[in-house]
Amino acid sequence: MIYTVTLSPFLDRIIDVEELIYDDANIIEEEKRRAGGRGVDVSRVIKELGGQSIALGFIGGYNGLELEGRLINEGVICDFTRINSETRTNNIVYQRKKKLQTLLSTYEPEVGSLEITSFFNKIKEIPKHSYVVISGNMPRGINDNFYAQMIITLKEKGAKVILDTDSEALRRGVDAGPCLIKPNIHEFGRLVANNVSSVEEIINYAKPYQNIVEYIVVSMGARGVVGINRNEYYSAAPPKIKVRSSVGAGDSLVAGIVYAMSEGKKFEDAIAMGVACGTASALNSGNKLCRREDVEIIKKDVIIKKI
Repeated sequence: MIYTVTLSPFLDRIIDVEELIYDDANIIEEEKRRAGGRGVDVSRVIKELGGQSIALGFIGGYNGLELEGRLINEGVICDFTRINSETRTNNIVYQRKKKLQTLLSTYEPEVGSLEITSFFNKIKEIPKHSYVVISGNMPRGINDNFYAQMIITLKEKGAKVILDTDSEALRRGVDAGPCLIKPNIHEFGRLVANNVSSVEEIINYAKPYQNIVEYIVVSMGARGVVGINRNEYYSAAPPKIKVRSSVGAGDSLVAGIVYAMSEGKKFEDAIAMGVACGTASALNSGNKLCRREDVEIIKKDVIIKKI
């Protein structure tokens, strides 16, 4: 089984107006609502590929109830932990006439110690040999060591952990020895405390981590990814496409990799699937993720090279 962890999922409220006129009444032309979060999107893509996952994290208040209900209605299995604080909302106001977008976000909820314990008990119950994807940042009230603690606990149970985060949470998480990390090139640069721009630099700076992390995948946008295990180096380049939106491409990449790995595919094949998913996601606008039929077509044109 695959589990995805989004500690701070959110509810997107996308509002279209013709034009935002200040100090006057503004009519909403269209409104859409959608559950969001990096691990949540990983679960969505796994479902699209034909797999199954269970989404974990913290939700609270009416927003949390709506978020969970929307995901269940999409066919995503949820096992969220309830908290007293209200789940965050992103209010996205789009002005059609000016083609301008304004984002108004509420504060991330604060998580209490009893709620953390309740969530961690769910982590302890994850079955042996499961895959667990930990994505995104941590909400208020949670220490930067939390991901590392999760990784240590899950490793003791025989689970494989995929970590996709940034900054201090990534640095401490890496030290705990997850199965795979997936930073983008900027996050990887922050991890190694150097500016990184080339494949050669990625390989060079990854060497100290090869005995700690089994797989390292560094994404480089349209240039594809570099995949590293303890003995081999790969590059995976996507075909050229007309990019409509890069939103969710990284999460689609992670979903493709973990889905393929859970199906017993080789590392290089998992990278190819991930690149195909990330590229297929970029074909769609807004918050729409990849479609399985696009993934199958694109995957044939992904170029994998052993470096």
